Amino acid sequence: MSDELKGAIITAIVTGIISIIGFVVIYNSMKKNFKNELEKEKTSVHIEKMSTMPYFILELLEKMNKSQGQGDILNDFISLMNTVYAYGSEKAILIAATMQKENYEKAKTKQFEKYRAISLYTLLATQIKYDVTGIVVSPEFWLQMKLNDYSVSKSEFKKANNLIVKELNLKSEFKVK
Repeated sequence: MSDELKGAIITAIVTGIISIIGFVVIYNSMKKNFKNELEKEKTSVHIEKMSTMPYFILELLEKMNKSQGQGDILNDFISLMNTVYAYGSEKAILIAATMQKENYEKAKTKQFEKYRAISLYTLLATQIKYDVTGIVVSPEFWLQMKLNDYSVSKSEFKKANNLIVKELNLKSEFKVK
């Protein structure tokens, strides 16, 4: 075999190996990029769906306070529960499930724990705000803004809110100080 033929064969083999290695590297890189983009897309859908939920929750709570539970708030509540379950974080779903569980339990007894119920709503809004923006805001701020008698009932709200935070193992920053 001549030296030229040996050189051509070696060149062909080296070129083939380099091409195969390049293909494998590019394939793995594209696969990784595709997975990353898919994860980003999933996250952005959740963020988009949940971005207005804190506002919606607080509006629903305000409607309930103004109407004293009367009126057509059931559809809004059902929509809230469905959206939270479909797109919310595990903690947001836990808060919503606790709200619903307590609604079912209290419906049988006609007993209503005002401070606990309001605290659940404000904690749900706080949790979703944290999930979407990463910003922790005390639920106490909403209570101060919206409740005329908050200073009178602060200790009751504090007790109810902080108990829920402890029971559901939520972020300690959600506690009323």
